[in-house]
Amino acid sequence: MKQGELFQSQPQAEADSLARQDLLSRLPGLRSGGCPQGSDEAIVVMSTPEAHTACPNPYIGSWLAALPERAGEEREDPGPFTEDATGKKNSLVYKAHSYPTKVPPGIILRQLLHYTRPGDVVLDGFAGTGMTGVAAQMAGRPDPETRSEIELEAKRDGRAVEWGQRYAILNDLAPGATFIAAGLNLPVDADAFDRASAALLDRFDREYGWMYQTTVEGRPARIDYTIWSEVYTCPHCGGSVLFYDAAFDPETKGVANEFPCPGCGATVSKTRLERRFTKVRTLGGDVIERVEFQPVRIAWTQGSGRTRRTGVKTLDEEDHSVLARVAGLSWRGFPASELPIATMVHGSRLAPKGFTSVHHLYPDRSLAALGVLWSWVDETSDPHTRHALKFWLEQAFWGLSWMNRYKANDYSQVNRAQSGVFYVPSLVSECSVRYNLEGSSPSVGKRGTLVKLWRSWQPAENAVRISTGSATTLPIPDEAVDYIFVDPPFGENIPYADLALVVESWHGVRTSVAEEAVVDSVKGKTTETYGELMTACFREFHRVLKPGRWMTVEFSNSSNEVWAVIQQGLAAAGFVVADTRVLDKEQGSYRQVTAKNAVKRDLIISCYKPAVEMTTAVVAAGGGQHGVWAFVREHLRHLPTTDGHRSKARVVRERHADRLYDRMVAFHVANGLPVPMTASEFYRGLDAQFVLRDDMYFLPEQAQKYERFRITFRDLEEQQLFVTDENSAVAWLRQVLRRKGRPMTFAEIQPEYMKELQQASGSWSELPDLRVLLEENFVRDAAGAAWMVPDPKKADHLEQLRQVELLKVFSSYVGGRGTLPRFRGEAVLAGFKQAWADSNYRRIVEVGDRLPADALAELPAALHYIRNARKRLGA
Repeated sequence: MKQGELFQSQPQAEADSLARQDLLSRLPGLRSGGCPQGSDEAIVVMSTPEAHTACPNPYIGSWLAALPERAGEEREDPGPFTEDATGKKNSLVYKAHSYPTKVPPGIILRQLLHYTRPGDVVLDGFAGTGMTGVAAQMAGRPDPETRSEIELEAKRDGRAVEWGQRYAILNDLAPGATFIAAGLNLPVDADAFDRASAALLDRFDREYGWMYQTTVEGRPARIDYTIWSEVYTCPHCGGSVLFYDAAFDPETKGVANEFPCPGCGATVSKTRLERRFTKVRTLGGDVIERVEFQPVRIAWTQGSGRTRRTGVKTLDEEDHSVLARVAGLSWRGFPASELPIATMVHGSRLAPKGFTSVHHLYPDRSLAALGVLWSWVDETSDPHTRHALKFWLEQAFWGLSWMNRYKANDYSQVNRAQSGVFYVPSLVSECSVRYNLEGSSPSVGKRGTLVKLWRSWQPAENAVRISTGSATTLPIPDEAVDYIFVDPPFGENIPYADLALVVESWHGVRTSVAEEAVVDSVKGKTTETYGELMTACFREFHRVLKPGRWMTVEFSNSSNEVWAVIQQGLAAAGFVVADTRVLDKEQGSYRQVTAKNAVKRDLIISCYKPAVEMTTAVVAAGGGQHGVWAFVREHLRHLPTTDGHRSKARVVRERHADRLYDRMVAFHVANGLPVPMTASEFYRGLDAQFVLRDDMYFLPEQAQKYERFRITFRDLEEQQLFVTDENSAVAWLRQVLRRKGRPMTFAEIQPEYMKELQQASGSWSELPDLRVLLEENFVRDAAGAAWMVPDPKKADHLEQLRQVELLKVFSSYVGGRGTLPRFRGEAVLAGFKQAWADSNYRRIVEVGDRLPADALAELPAALHYIRNARKRLGA
């Protein structure tokens, strides 16, 4: 009997206790691999073993071994997913918990149905809140609306849909993220949560309800929220300025940019006022000097139903006495750890205002209330209900803090903290716990919404395993995964670990920031270190993925530099990119992408792990031409034959000669092999060995399929092939000359070329004159008056002359200092190719250091040379 089966054979409480004891005994051996920081006891309390552990999950291997066996593994390659996709952000499961950069499960579901079969195992190595696990379970039990939508899409595109349960492994570095993932992917008894959460609030009202009681017209009323205002000092008279009274307009509910000082009448603004500090004794017992806040108004409710009344009042003496009573409490059920201000991206927003520890972020009343509720939850015996209660409570950790902005025009004051940043506003809404956790109407508030979620969404007990740790060392056997969907961290866009500090501190378990893949100057993490970590993660994904299977990378790009290291990391890990598209999350459409439009977009990258036979053949060829064509044949086999449908047929960009060459170079360099041919030699080989249709290359059997598709439409959707550098200029010229079907004069070519060239303003590329491009890459017709694509016999000599000229240009880049603002990309590639063949790795690195980051995003082959040369030098 396996360990998990033993635990499950016991009564639930006893089984849970045994599982936790087992995890506790294993923890000393799990402390590496990005294991979160926290005591053994705290990690075990945060876990729900065996399904979810707040550390690397040691039970995944045995879980995989116990999954039902599937029929034969042989299957037709699906190719990259190229259809339009939608993903709703208004579903209960998507909105159940806030977290940065979630991907709607509907988008992931469509990917899963394309790449996998029922019973397959999928992995998300940067799982966040676990939407991939949700999608895997939706594949087995889709709601009627989603099922209908997907089947209609498939019918339109001529695809089949194979519904059925998929299994998911979810991994994330952040324990706060995997805790949320467990709440959405493990079963919860909705009725038990409903009863327990209601009882928790009722108990609080009985024992501590006095904290949120006030009096209106002689009758008791409940406090919904208290408005606090920062107090400033006027630089003119030195008098105090209560920001609410001076700047807030109760009629318009707006805040004035400029207003008169109530003391001297001088015109002032928030930026010109001086901060005012006061000494405060916190519930933790420490005395701090913090910006001064004063309570100014109370929003209250009396009665319920038809007799319900609401209003706003000024605090009276009784209200102030309640706050004083709360301040005198002695309570330790909350985190009091120091914030790592020096290494926080937004630490400079907190420390100057006096907030340097976690408990400083809360008003006394909120801190006491949360501490009481959090400690009571631990008394719940059922592990799933206990997890659900904490899942619910932790959503108030930001909304009950000093960071909860007062927004008078909003329908509610619940969870109004500014997302993605630590910011303490000048006007704060201090909500009561019931107002925040339940809302004014129990049926539509946070508690009621979760009850609805867990009644409608009932995950399977054994469908998901959740692990917390670094994606560089996954607790998964080799080649155990059928498909990977990942949504990796976005360079420097979001300080994930910083933002997780608040919630994770309440659990007593924090992210291991040393393993966090971000660009963060405060923590000393550069784009280079980000790239190294991402490459290590991709290598680990490559290890656990079965050969010939696919990985989808959904990536919100912020800069060409970050985009470049993602591309290089994938290639260095052994993946081959087959398709890259822009994902418009609002409209749900994919579009093929170039580096030109890759910045600040959501990208969908489809890549595959090559078959063992192809990799062996390329390596065995040792950089010979046989390996080149073995790679190209394998790569063409993975590319989509068609893109779109009759009304919207599109070019498959990856089948163009220049893109095929980039992929071939990347694969050879990543495997430490010399690149055996120039771009021109490669292009001639493509013409000789493969079928060319509409400037795309196909295997013979693929060409037949494409031709059948081609007769269903008149023209391909016009493709924007901009002239942005020398390589794209040559590709554009080849395309124009071929489509014309006859030699073209310079006078015919130049107007069209200049029109395309105007699209390339601001490029780093030092483009040769059009006449030079024609002389170096094309031949004249017999009359010498027009240009045409050279035949193979003449092309060899032409290429030799061109390479000599390019190497001369490259030599001018050697030995200099400073960034090259403009340069010939083809000259750099020619020089790098020669230096790589001569093992002159230092020359590659020295010239590479002079190239601007934006250029490397559009020269992936150069980037591969540079990074692999650094490895050879041990740099």
